[in-house]
Amino acid sequence: MDYEVELQPGRDQTEESLVVRHADGTAESFRLHEYGRVYAIPGLYEEVVQRRLLSASATVLAERLIACAAAAGIDPSELAVFDLGAGNGVSGAELRARGVGTIVASDGIPEARDAALRDRPGLYAEYLVGDTDDLPQVGDLIRKHALNALVAAGALGLGHISAASFHRLWTAFPPGAWFSVSLHEDLAEPGGSDFGDYLAGFEEREDGGRILVREPFRHRLTMAGEPITYVAIVARKARG
Repeated sequence: MDYEVELQPGRDQTEESLVVRHADGTAESFRLHEYGRVYAIPGLYEEVVQRRLLSASATVLAERLIACAAAAGIDPSELAVFDLGAGNGVSGAELRARGVGTIVASDGIPEARDAALRDRPGLYAEYLVGDTDDLPQVGDLIRKHALNALVAAGALGLGHISAASFHRLWTAFPPGAWFSVSLHEDLAEPGGSDFGDYLAGFEEREDGGRILVREPFRHRLTMAGEPITYVAIVARKARG
């Protein structure tokens, strides 16, 4: 790593920032949530989010999905996953390490796709850029790769993917499909966010499913060292 990183805590996780000092003497400062800039520097996301802040969402979601599938008699190799808000591939790598063979990704910014192709070539069968609502090929992609699981590690709420957009994508998946997602504990409650409200009525919807796991866990640390609690949610559609 030919740079040094200084973490700068903020009032909440959306205001956390960092200073990167490069070997040539230059320095740049930006917010942690400016993902385009974070992904542009090889290894920076892993150094800050994974190693220093101990992010666990990608690992927890992969483990819980695999465990639920196993309980239903499904081998990881039978899962074909759409990695929503995939970033530079940390979530996809956790799935692949547990035996998932087919993984397709999407993210809202091209820097995420570029970083995934740079750092983890061959991980994804395809990588789309843009809002899934604006990508007409998504339905064909789900059928082409026989996708049967949807994973979103920390990509819901906080100005990211809305519940309505998530549900439109979910309805494109076949009967018996799974999802494994995480979001901040406050946003997971009814009235806390559109996704909290969506979850509250999820099992009553004809196009919803059954929630199998709803588990609080430490998503990561803040830059000040305080734990951030998220909720892992695994659900499955009726098999028809």
